[in-house]
Amino acid sequence: MASAASYENFLREHVDFPTTNTSDPLQYCNRMMKRRKMATPSHCKHLNTFLHADPFYIQAVCGDGGTPTTGDLRESEAVFPLTLCRLLKSSWAPDCRYEGNSSTEKIIIACEDGQPVHLETEVPSVMEPWD
Repeated sequence: MASAASYENFLREHVDFPTTNTSDPLQYCNRMMKRRKMATPSHCKHLNTFLHADPFYIQAVCGDGGTPTTGDLRESEAVFPLTLCRLLKSSWAPDCRYEGNSSTEKIIIACEDGQPVHLETEVPSVMEPWD
């Protein structure tokens, strides 16, 4: 059974909706990784994806909006706007620095009791968002 904490953790780590506005888009990942406690004085998470969609639509992937793949993983029918944050190779804690790439792609998530609890990966696609 999924705990509310697992879903809350998924939201903290992977959902930024509406998208946080930064005066400098290049600083988006640096700001968000710190704000969401994935870049700390002792640890830098190497890779993280932020989804810029209403949690309602993300949660729908666990139901009719997704197709089962393997285990508890489901692939979204729709594509989602997202930002992939990657730790720069020369960056170490406590000075975590990131580069970000924005795109629109399908996602694969793990679900428990109808709620997303883990973002597995993105699936590059050629579809337009919300076809």
